[in-house]
Amino acid sequence: MASSKRILWTLLGGAASGAAAWYFLDRESGARRRGTFARKVNQLGREIANGAELSLRDAENRISGLARHAWTSLVRPPLDDRVHVERVRARMGRIVSHPHKIHVTADEGVITIWGEATEQDARRLVDAVTAMPGVRGVQNELDLCPPLAAANKVPDVFTQARHQTLLRWSPARRLLAGTAGGAAALYGWRRKDELGALIALVGGALVTHSISRKNVPSLLALSDESPGFELDRTIRINAPISDVYQFWANPENYPKVFSHIAAIERLGENLYRWTMNGPGGLPIHWEGRITRTVPNTSVEWKSLPGSTVGNFGIAHFDANYDASTRLRVRMFYRPPAGILGRFVAELFGSAPGKVLDQDLRRLKFLFEKDAGLFKEMKEGGDEQLLKIATT
Repeated sequence: MASSKRILWTLLGGAASGAAAWYFLDRESGARRRGTFARKVNQLGREIANGAELSLRDAENRISGLARHAWTSLVRPPLDDRVHVERVRARMGRIVSHPHKIHVTADEGVITIWGEATEQDARRLVDAVTAMPGVRGVQNELDLCPPLAAANKVPDVFTQARHQTLLRWSPARRLLAGTAGGAAALYGWRRKDELGALIALVGGALVTHSISRKNVPSLLALSDESPGFELDRTIRINAPISDVYQFWANPENYPKVFSHIAAIERLGENLYRWTMNGPGGLPIHWEGRITRTVPNTSVEWKSLPGSTVGNFGIAHFDANYDASTRLRVRMFYRPPAGILGRFVAELFGSAPGKVLDQDLRRLKFLFEKDAGLFKEMKEGGDEQLLKIATT
């Protein structure tokens, strides 16, 4: 039994080593991948050092704050009303969306707040002020109003998605988790048995998670709740903005230019079925919708729920002073099997970032080389033109 387990672990280790060797020693991309890996390791080392310093400083401040809080809880010296007002204003800036619309006064520890706020902001502010040390009561004279952000502007979905991927742990919590994980990993390694290996694995994962910028669901990108991985590319195309926009606003043009798109079938109003060439040439299908278009400004899209490749993004167009067009493509994508699917795609040379770079350069070539050439391609011209564009 023990011998068969050793053989299994040997096979798994050999497979992992072979995959790593294939990934880093590839003739075409190996040098770039090794350089990228080395830079990330150096960056990780600097982040660990900075994070440790920040964590120690944060822990020191927290201990000092707890000591002062314990002292004031026992002694409870009377606070000046001006101190109460400043404390409320300082807290208010982190709670409400528009603190300048709220006024605060204090009278012997009784806080009065009035002005305009949303219902959610008002509730949070009253709760926070009530819990502040030395506050004897709260007079809520706030006028409730609808959320201003929702009424006046469209939220940045990319900022929201990026914020969703972050691991929002305090430095002290990261230090505690990293220390506990390191101790568990060391203990498990010293046990020299299967349980020890499991403990060491969990401890190592905890250490890795404590120094990571992203949370585990976003790193794995396995669930529909995870936005996936971000891409952001910009390119200048020497062509009128109207031509670039008209091409991008019609997804049925994409297979004629973009190498990774095999076919796009129109299913209905702004609804399309996408077929993409996956790793090893395997086709991948999903349905997506053009959610919004602003002529000569932007095209937004999003895949339908449950799609094999979850994605959403925007292509934004800006006219330059010389009549050229600045095209910026921003998107989040979630491949099949999450981070494993991304790794497999990179092994087969189909990394989405690299593919997008190639396709944008190809689009730039077709617009700038010959306007007639691009027109022929849009109309389904000679396949030889497609080969020319790839060189």
